[in-house]
Amino acid sequence: MSRIGRRPVEILEGVKASVENNKLKVAGPKGTLERTFPSTVKIKVEETAKKIIVECPEATKENKMIHGLSRSVINNMVIGVFTGYEKKLEIHGTGYNAKLQGTDLILQIGLSHPVKMPVPKGITVTIPNPNLVVIQGTDKELVGQYSANIRFVKPAEPYNLKGIKYTDEVIRRKAGKTLFPEHNLAG
Repeated sequence: MSRIGRRPVEILEGVKASVENNKLKVAGPKGTLERTFPSTVKIKVEETAKKIIVECPEATKENKMIHGLSRSVINNMVIGVFTGYEKKLEIHGTGYNAKLQGTDLILQIGLSHPVKMPVPKGITVTIPNPNLVVIQGTDKELVGQYSANIRFVKPAEPYNLKGIKYTDEVIRRKAGKTLFPEHNLAG
C-alpha cells in the first residue's frame, strides 16, 4: 500500500462528501467538486468519524501509485471547497499590463498584439492593479494550469526580469555584457 494513500482524509467542518460508483462529490462553503476515480481504488466516506478512506485491494505497482494519487486529489478537493486556492502573477516591463474584458483576460506584454485568454468556468480572475493578476478557484488543478498558461505567454527573463512571474517565484539574475580590462578598446 502507498504510505500517502493509507492516511485518511479528514472532512473539515462544513464540508459534505458522498460517493457513488467511485464518483466522489464534495460540497463546502466555496462550492462543489465532483470527480470519478479509477475502479482500482475503493473510496469510503465515514460520516461519524468525519473521514474519507481510500483503499487499494490489489497491491501492484501501478495500483499503489493510483492509490496515493487518489488520496492526494481527494484531500485537495476537500481543502478547495473549504478554503479555495489562489495564485498571484506579477507583470514586469514598460507598458506591460493586464485587464479584464468581459470573461477574457487581455495581456499587453510587448508583443505586436494583445493576448486574449478566456477565463475558464470555475475560476475567478481579479486585477487589483494593472501589474498584478490574482487567480482564485476551488479546483487546485484548474487554478494551477490556468496560471501556468498565463505565465507561459511571456515568462520573466533573467536579465531585466521583464515578463510574467509568480509573486513568490525567485528568478536568478544574470549579469549583462561587460568589458574586461584586457579587452578594453578605449585605452
